[in-house]
Amino acid sequence: MVSCYFCGVVSPRIGSESSANMERRSRFNHVCEVGSYRLALQASCTSVNTVGLGIFFDGKIFNATELASQLDTDSQDASEILLFAYRKWGDKFLQHVEGEFAFVLWDCVTPRVLLGCGAAVNLPLFYTLRNGEFWFSRALRDLLASLDETPRINKNYVARWLAMTSSIGNDSTFFENVYRVVPGSVVIFEQGRITQDVYWQPENTAPLRLRDSREYADGLREVLEQAIRNRMPACSAVGSLLSGGLDSSSVTSLAARILHDDNRRLHAFTAVPAHPVDNPEGRFCDEGPAAALVAARWPNVEHVLVRHGKHSVFSLLDLFGSEQMEPIINPSSYDWFYESCLQARKRQLDTLFTGDSGNISISHGDHLALRSLASEGRFMTLAKLAWEMRSNGCRRWRGIGYEVFGSWMPLEMRRILPGRFGKFHSLFEYSMIRPEFAQRYGFDSMTLERNINFTHSRHLRALFLRRPDVDAVNDAFRRLTGVSKVDPAGDRRVVEYCLSVPVEYYCEKGVSRSLIRNAMTGILPEQVRTERRRGLQSADFAKHFEREREEALAELARMKKVDLVVEALDIEEMERMMQWTDTQVAAHGGVLRYWPKLMRGFSVGRFLRRHEDGTLFSRDHGLHAAIPFTG
Repeated sequence: MVSCYFCGVVSPRIGSESSANMERRSRFNHVCEVGSYRLALQASCTSVNTVGLGIFFDGKIFNATELASQLDTDSQDASEILLFAYRKWGDKFLQHVEGEFAFVLWDCVTPRVLLGCGAAVNLPLFYTLRNGEFWFSRALRDLLASLDETPRINKNYVARWLAMTSSIGNDSTFFENVYRVVPGSVVIFEQGRITQDVYWQPENTAPLRLRDSREYADGLREVLEQAIRNRMPACSAVGSLLSGGLDSSSVTSLAARILHDDNRRLHAFTAVPAHPVDNPEGRFCDEGPAAALVAARWPNVEHVLVRHGKHSVFSLLDLFGSEQMEPIINPSSYDWFYESCLQARKRQLDTLFTGDSGNISISHGDHLALRSLASEGRFMTLAKLAWEMRSNGCRRWRGIGYEVFGSWMPLEMRRILPGRFGKFHSLFEYSMIRPEFAQRYGFDSMTLERNINFTHSRHLRALFLRRPDVDAVNDAFRRLTGVSKVDPAGDRRVVEYCLSVPVEYYCEKGVSRSLIRNAMTGILPEQVRTERRRGLQSADFAKHFEREREEALAELARMKKVDLVVEALDIEEMERMMQWTDTQVAAHGGVLRYWPKLMRGFSVGRFLRRHEDGTLFSRDHGLHAAIPFTG
């Protein structure tokens, strides 16, 4: 669990301070001079200082022993090791560091202040430059509370969020001129200017050449197991979020095996529907049976079923929106995420393993594999793989042709060919964004297709694996429940290994996600390892939402009174969708499109409305304030 939160400001020492500034700084417990600037900090931990250098550090360094040897020090303290590394390697010191962390480092000699985050999934860090003052904080909420006035909403970011592109290589937030430190980067404040150095660039990972698929699978299992060990608490009990899919099942199984050797237990939490659901879209709706097979394989696993529908979805939108200062991107899943964390806390757990990054790392499938092989000029491998995909029935020739040759077609041509050659992703199929608002900020109906139109899957996956919004979400869970969600599938070395594996080994013999399937042979139950269907989490969400229909309609009425909500969202379409029958939902793409699209509209609309009326910044809800349903 995170032990240190910090916030601070770097301001010029020249001139007299206003009484308002002095009052704001009264809560800071650490003040020092950095050249012609004054650094004032508040933190829940003790700073570490050497001659001319100081640091506040939050998180964990995985290769601390290795670094200590390279730096010729006996210290195992992460803060001291980072200072020694900075002294030896300068601005490039984080290239040598593995871990999940965030820090503020001040160099009184240069002079400068550095903010940094580890690579891939990490701890969040935010900053802004206001009237010559450099403000920063581990929590966006705390940063906004420190400023004279709340910044205005960043309309461009609202458009990006609704278009589902906000997290792709972007350091902005929902507030104007307030930024986040992108994972794998360092932000430097020096001589009144801000610069950014992105030291981690996974898209440049060199290909790995091994003899066969078995060696690639063994390598994946090895790095994933090490990532789990790195995140394993020293002595406390451990939990995991276990679905019926490959990612969480693999993480849970490897964690259980490690814990079993230490005679320790693992609590696996699985979300199951409270109501029976018939799903016509080729997914299994109750992940409980598959998860139970995984749990039963390990004698030290306690399997805990978490029923959907414990909390009000609108209460959760308020609770997490106020904590992370960003709308919830997938509201239908937060009920069981939150309840699982509460159940874990009742069992005195402070760590929950997840496999959230698995789809674009350990269990990547065949997405863009053929196009990637074409771009590499490996046509013999492409032809063999295409034949295998067609032979086992997972792909049709027209879809194969569309993927191979589609990247050379103009987007406008591909837009008129989806019925015969593939699927074109229209912005308005998945987003409630108003067309005029989308066009004003540079988005149109081909936005998603442009975003995924990379010639190689490695580049697309690298962008998503650097998503900074995930860090803020995990931090909100940590602050609200006391439980840390950790994701070894997003570990830096795991990510780099997965990006180095040639794309054909992710779909060997035409079987999607073959790399993780091969890696988990003999570890996962065969029924789970070979399952080709995906699970549908929160499958009975529609049943639970009926209890909140009245609040949803009332919220639409409130949202219509806020200019920015009306400007950004197609409220009229949301009202129509609220009246759709099951037949209409099926005709418009089914529940997999209907609920995410509608609920993201409610999420961002309610967020903007609460910003307008000031309730977004209220702390009245307190800890664990999501409203439980008791009926």
